[in-house]
This record gives sequence, C-alpha cells and structure tokens, in this order.
Amino acid sequence: MHFLNDQETYNFQFDERYNVDFKTGGDLFEDGDAYALEDLLRLVKQQQSEDDDKTPDQVLSSTAFCSDEDTLIWGLSILCKSSIGRAIAFDARFEDWALEVDDIEDGYPIIDAQLRILILPRGTPSVSALSKSYYDRVQFLLNLGRGLRMIWQEMNGVRTRIDLTADDQIFFERLRSADMDIMALRMIWDLRLDGYAALWRNMIAGHLGDVAVAANGFWEQEEFPSGLAHTFLTWMGCDHLLAECDNRSLDEMDARLQRSVNDVCGISMLTGNDILNLGRLPEGGSYLAPLARTLCYSAEFRHIPDPVNDAHLRQILEECSEIIRPPLMFHDTELERKIFPDRIIDTLA
Repeated sequence: MHFLNDQETYNFQFDERYNVDFKTGGDLFEDGDAYALEDLLRLVKQQQSEDDDKTPDQVLSSTAFCSDEDTLIWGLSILCKSSIGRAIAFDARFEDWALEVDDIEDGYPIIDAQLRILILPRGTPSVSALSKSYYDRVQFLLNLGRGLRMIWQEMNGVRTRIDLTADDQIFFERLRSADMDIMALRMIWDLRLDGYAALWRNMIAGHLGDVAVAANGFWEQEEFPSGLAHTFLTWMGCDHLLAECDNRSLDEMDARLQRSVNDVCGISMLTGNDILNLGRLPEGGSYLAPLARTLCYSAEFRHIPDPVNDAHLRQILEECSEIIRPPLMFHDTELERKIFPDRIIDTLA
C-alpha cells in the first residue's frame, strides 16, 4: 500500500536544488552524512512502487541495506504509512530538516537544532550488520519514530531547558521521553492494519512492553487521541523507564556542571502551558489537556525510584548550592498571584 494513495491529495513542490539524479549522488549535504528529509521522502515514493510485489514481512525483514540512506528510506517508507508519522514527516520537510545515522553510545536519537539535523543511532557496528539483524531493524524503526516526534517537539519549541530548576528539568525530560515513546508506539500500532502486526508484537515483547500492553487495551476501546492520555500515565508509572530517563538527564546536567556551574539549572518553574504544548498533535489540540494540571502539581510523578539517580542528583545540587535558592513560599495566595502571575495556572479553564 502506498502511503500517498490515501484520500488526501499531496501537491509536492520541490525546490530547483533537488532537480538532480539521486542515483548518481544528489545529496543536499555533500560534505557529510546527513540526508535532506525532502530528498528522502521523494525516494520513499519511488521505493513504494518497488515494494508492490513484496509482503509486509518481506519488506520488514528482507530489504537489503547498502548504505545509511537505504536504511532511512526503508524506515520512512514503513512509518509514513501511519497517519501520525506521515503528518510529522511532511511538516518537517518544509522546515528543511535532515536525517543522519551514526554510532551513538547510549542508543538514543540526538537533535542538532541549529543545523536542523536528527541523528539516529544505527545500533550496530555497520550497515551490513543492521541489514542482517531483525531485532536491530525493529529498534531502528522505534528510534526513527521517536526521532520524528523529537523533530515535532523542536518545531513547537519543546526542548531541553536549563533555565528550569533541577527538579523541573528532570520532570520535563520524563514528559518529553514519554511523549516520544508513545507517539512512536502509536505509529507502529497504526501499521497493524497494513500487515505489520509482527512489529506490534515486538513492542509488547520489548523494553516498552508494559506500556504497549496497556495501550493495546486503551486504543482498542477509545478513538484517537482519547487513549493517549491513559497510555501516558502508564509510562509515568514504569519505574525502569523513569530510571533510564533520569540517568540520561543527570548525566547531561553533570556534563554541563563540568563546564560551568551556571549552566546546570535556573529558577524558572514548569507551567501547565508547557505541558499542553508538549502534547500538541499535527491535526490540532493537545492530548495532554486533561492531565496538564495534574502532571504539573502532583508530587507522585516527581519521585526518583532509583537510589543511584537520587544520590547523583543530591551530589549535583550540593556542588551548585551557592546558586540554588529555594522558591519563595507565600501564606497569602493573592500576594503570590500578584508577584508570580504565571506560577499557578488552571490548565482546565
């Protein structure tokens, strides 16, 4: 099934700089390994016609990769069958985003916002190794889904904020990770109707299995996007996912601390509007609207389940103690509203 052969009509208008022969080397980034998303989507369209005679299982497990570009075309050709994946990819191409595959130690996508490049982990020592490993193919697809949502976050101004307090920084990174994982899962869920049910079974058996099992029930019973909020809460209740995310956040804070104590954190506080913006969907609205106030002010979502991470945070705060100040506490709420009008926001209003 071609992802362009749906009820919508897409009028592609390509810039003159893309009028090149792709087979003879028409990369936008000639000096690097990044590939313009607009180029990739055009090649995806060509790939669709070549895959007409293949079953979804053959496309998923037997497509050969000779280069990182082949890997990206393969991944996009699958994820763009999902309405969410297609919408995000099409929006991002108008912003001149590019994709790159590289060796990333922690196996997590990286955004270069200045150059507008998404860097994806290959997950294997070489392209040929990725081509031969079904497990690594699935992980690459999952990271590509996460990466597309990461681009969407960046386009909507949702990014790592060192102006937040240390506690809010850790919490906000949890929210971002949960959003990326859930959107990637939703893309893969949508693919079941196109014959890729094996992908969803891999999600249930994998690292996000608890979330996928819960999503299975929510998404079968409720229309999109209603079940996303329930799935989000399930992610926030998985201690192993929280610990993994906290570990990355604390490592980044520690790295900034080594450069300058002033780059670790600030005094700004997360607001309900920040959470609403995080949950924005391509078709409009925010699936986190019913939860924004609860997430922002409930202490249960801020506990650190891993004792090593908790000790790491305390160590960072001790080293930053000369610039960390506790927030002002007011007995008079009216006075607090006048001095800090944005601190308390009713996101359900």
